[in-house]
Amino acid sequence: MRARLVDKDARMWLTRRMVLQFLASIGKIFDHLTGTQAQPTEQRQAVADFRRDAAVSQANFQTPYDDDGLEPYPPDGPLLVKKLNVAALDTGGVRLTFTGSTSDGVRLNLGEKELHAVVHMLRQTADKAQWALGAHLGAPPDPAKPAPAKPKVLN
Repeated sequence: MRARLVDKDARMWLTRRMVLQFLASIGKIFDHLTGTQAQPTEQRQAVADFRRDAAVSQANFQTPYDDDGLEPYPPDGPLLVKKLNVAALDTGGVRLTFTGSTSDGVRLNLGEKELHAVVHMLRQTADKAQWALGAHLGAPPDPAKPAPAKPKVLN
């Protein structure tokens, strides 16, 4: 994963296990951001789907990443992420702190839309790497597939 900091090009390696743990907990993070923790499950899911679709449709995935003039960080090669901390910000976003074997890490302050974009890119990258995370996370629903009918119960 690469991220543009103020004057640095942050480079990080995320393991399959790290991505799986992060994506497994992302629903609770978005519930906190949107304030829907107390809502019924179906309602939370509908709000999350709507907000995710809106954020992903507005994101610009066409512009290539530009690292011209940026100093690589860490300077000795990509950071192997061993811990990912997520903290809520007073502004309504989150701070992702990626740390490796040293105390130095990479901190990204993201709003809800940016976090949706990061999650979208992580899912796409995991799919391209054939990590098969959908089996562990429950793949996002396919809009082309109709929902399964409720079974009839006979008394």
